[in-house]
Amino acid sequence: MSSSILNVERLSVSYGGRKGSHPAVKDVSLHIREGEALGLVGESGSGKSSVAMAILRYLPKGARIEASALTFQGREIRDLSAEQLRRLRGDHIAAVYQHLGAALNPSMTIGRQITETIMRHRKVRHEEAHGRAADLLGRVRVSNPGRVLELYPHELSGGMQQRANIAMAISLDPSLLVLDEPTTALDASVQSEIIAVLDDLRRDHRTSILLISHDINMIRRSCDRVAVMQSGTVVESGAANEVFDDPRHAYTRALIASIPALSFTKRDGRLAEGTINEDGLSSHSRTHEAQRDDLPAKERDMAIACRAVTHSFGSQAVLHGIDLEIGQGETFGLIGESGSGKSTLARIITGLQTPSAGSVELFGNPVAARVEKRNPDERRDVQMVFQSPDRTLNPRHRIGRILGRPLRRLSGLRRSAVRQRVGDLLASVRLTGTTADQKPRSLSGGQRQRAAIARAFAGAPKVVVLDEPTSALDVSVQATVLNLLNDLQRDKNTTYVFISHDLRVIRYMADRIGVLYRGRLVEVGSSDQIFLGPNHPYTKLLLAASSDEAAPKISAQTEVLAADAPQGGCSFADRCPLAVADCRTAQPPIRQAGPGHLIACWRQVEEL
Repeated sequence: MSSSILNVERLSVSYGGRKGSHPAVKDVSLHIREGEALGLVGESGSGKSSVAMAILRYLPKGARIEASALTFQGREIRDLSAEQLRRLRGDHIAAVYQHLGAALNPSMTIGRQITETIMRHRKVRHEEAHGRAADLLGRVRVSNPGRVLELYPHELSGGMQQRANIAMAISLDPSLLVLDEPTTALDASVQSEIIAVLDDLRRDHRTSILLISHDINMIRRSCDRVAVMQSGTVVESGAANEVFDDPRHAYTRALIASIPALSFTKRDGRLAEGTINEDGLSSHSRTHEAQRDDLPAKERDMAIACRAVTHSFGSQAVLHGIDLEIGQGETFGLIGESGSGKSTLARIITGLQTPSAGSVELFGNPVAARVEKRNPDERRDVQMVFQSPDRTLNPRHRIGRILGRPLRRLSGLRRSAVRQRVGDLLASVRLTGTTADQKPRSLSGGQRQRAAIARAFAGAPKVVVLDEPTSALDVSVQATVLNLLNDLQRDKNTTYVFISHDLRVIRYMADRIGVLYRGRLVEVGSSDQIFLGPNHPYTKLLLAASSDEAAPKISAQTEVLAADAPQGGCSFADRCPLAVADCRTAQPPIRQAGPGHLIACWRQVEEL
């Protein structure tokens, strides 16, 4: 390895406020060599992003930086003028952020955005810049790059948008790429492909990478070294495999204990949870208080039935004749990559989206497509928890008022009884009674999500649809929320439709699982059947992408646009290593791989 590209010594960052200065980073030292990937891991508020913003010189005016050294390629960053900083960020350092829309202008095509970036920093003609933009999309494994250049961001899936972001970031061949939670909202297969893209950049262009994430498994699979941050300081650092396989610091051990293993389910016990401090988790790690024995799906009363549900946005079909039954008190996991139709199906079940064809039944009775046309009992019986609690919690209202309104409207409680019930709801999600007097902004992300769950349970619903409820949460907070959901389900026999791109979470939570690919259910079965196989080829890809092994080798340009997928045959045919001639001409038959285990594939089950 050559000398360090980036060298940070004793970096401290503090933010000024009404009550004085608030330290965010304290004496952090790190370095990155040419072609090396350093992972920065820790919970929200640990100072990870502040370190990145200090390196990029993007901190607000009220921030104060102190460091013995903050150098890039031997040059002190703090001494640079505004114009020198602009050139440095354009020519040598680039950044990719968590929120896909932050770097993409919704009113401009992908091609125009990339070519403008190139032409702003390089003296090239438009035609040359446009050709380079197509080459860049090819480098990040985008199928049909020429066509993608003509599309707007909203016409791309999350994985395609993030690849476009990376293409824009590497358009000027930077020496250092800073990625701040770049795959939090992406499914497992796309995460693996993004990791493979980063590996290509390091191997072919010697690009150095600073990867910030709370996803320990992603850091393990993509980084050479790791630094673990807690409360603004680095508490442990070293080779990634060594740190995660044999953690020395209690905080690192506690973080790892909070992650569900692919073999660990709610029947095996509770997840480790509690406040993580210098001594580790405040509670013991995993308990072995197993969930009750679950009834087979066929012995449950039916809670939800989707009958030939189809949906299209304009001429683009999103769901194709979905037939699905979910039992009462069951957790049904729904997995699939961005754009597969998971959230659309969830919104159709809740009545927030109208299907183009087909119907939804609740407890054996057909219900209106739109929630506004459902009767009060039907509206009360089905509630939804979104990925971001900000979609549920009004920032102007206090939590007590936010919970009180559904109690009055859905449960018919009098005002005199509401306050007591609000206290009971907060206690059920392990929040103190004083939370009722606070506004959402004064709560942490985990507290806000628990308040959103309390809001969903205010009317004592029989069905709760959870759309990525823990994807933006730290692993310890995620464990608390998942345990809470299981407790509420056990107490109230609630039915869950649980959507997640994290297969560890699905494995832990779900009784049965459905795998969606381009709007079609390609596999349905119990959690054990899905994870132990045999599997549909697409399910195999998802499982391989979520394994603890190094990122699987995926052939270039695996993701295709929806419009490029086969129209008459199996939608997975162009990506499937087992495809035969029939796969491209007709929809595959549904074969039974075991009791209740269905796979839509032309191949015989024994061949899978």
